[in-house]
Amino acid sequence: MFERPRGTNDWTPEDMRKRRHVESAFVRVAEAFGFREIQTPIFESLELFAAKSGPGVVEQLYAFKDKGGRDLALRPEFTASILRFYVNELRSLPKPVKVYCSGPAFRYEEPQKGRYREFEQVDAEVIGGASLASDAEVIALAIGTMRAIGLRQVRARIGHIGMLRAYLPFGLADQARVLHALDKKNFPMLEDELQRLKHEELNDPLKRIVGLHGDAAILDEAGQVLGGKGGEGFSYLRGLGEQLAHYGIPPSEYEFDMGVVRGLDYYTGMVFELDSPNLGAEKQVGGGGAYALAEVFGGEPVAQTGFALGVDRLVMAAEAEGVFGPAPGLDAYVVPIGEATRGKALEILTSIRAAGLRADIDLVGRGPSKNLDYANAARARYAVLVGEKELKKEAVGLRDLNAGTQREVPVVSLVEELRKA
Repeated sequence: MFERPRGTNDWTPEDMRKRRHVESAFVRVAEAFGFREIQTPIFESLELFAAKSGPGVVEQLYAFKDKGGRDLALRPEFTASILRFYVNELRSLPKPVKVYCSGPAFRYEEPQKGRYREFEQVDAEVIGGASLASDAEVIALAIGTMRAIGLRQVRARIGHIGMLRAYLPFGLADQARVLHALDKKNFPMLEDELQRLKHEELNDPLKRIVGLHGDAAILDEAGQVLGGKGGEGFSYLRGLGEQLAHYGIPPSEYEFDMGVVRGLDYYTGMVFELDSPNLGAEKQVGGGGAYALAEVFGGEPVAQTGFALGVDRLVMAAEAEGVFGPAPGLDAYVVPIGEATRGKALEILTSIRAAGLRADIDLVGRGPSKNLDYANAARARYAVLVGEKELKKEAVGLRDLNAGTQREVPVVSLVEELRKA
């Protein structure tokens, strides 16, 4: 017997019903927002991901050499691939370029509940739009997706990494180390880095700033902590709040959180994380923000913003809120009574399916009694009994499996009867 690889999953039909509900909600909302679907390879050059996130990311990847000796890696997310695609082939499209995609991604990390080595993401990016309008658009799409799934507990935490970059008197490499410590709330690491950089006086204000969260009032306090630096970022967040109000997003669904840092080099401005509070301590289901990758990949500087949501965690959140009802059963289960009626039974089955109804037929050769047992187990609403006696009258028996009643129905009106029942 073979076991599935650690950190992966086999999904049952019921699991897949829930996952398709989440994915289809995202697709519906993204299409309504004017985003268009693309797809990129599951594996890319290892160098692409190292250019995006630094060489340290290699330890987290499924990296390998192909038979030609090329260094490749399974994608750990979508953004790098999308920006490579944009720089290589999509730059000539009218701006902004608004695209979305979905599929599996892979990270070699310690598996835990809702976080696997193979996982599913949905992703949306806006390239070449005005920064404030594009940032508001992607946040509205992310929150709109969670609403469309049926989640009632939705919370976005919004920060601005540009304010901290303006405050930190270091080069990008040292900024990255300090921001990484802030992102992880690793204060011993923060103290060590500031001591190394001989700027211990920044320790208290940085700890204080990442603890600030709430409505727009905290932006004034944050500005005071930073000594007036990063003022453009604070004005930007106030403007973003105004934009979100026009999208119909109430203040109860987001807050400004100076602790949202997302400490990766390529984030440049607004950053946000999305929570489903019903999940408790592991409440985060996605995140994103404004970034600069096109120029890293050889393209011209252009505004870029986007986000990704984890399908696995969205399913968990929807389960916690009772979003999923029972799976729909069959509309009809066709039971041929005797081998002589099987051909006609298949014709009837085909007509039911062609009408858009869910229908199945015995593929084992059971007797009528066992077929009815199976139809009940499959939660069919009706059993269509195809017998020689009824067919001579161009009719079938229609048994209501909930009520236990049965009547004769002309074949020509069977679909109509199933629809109105």
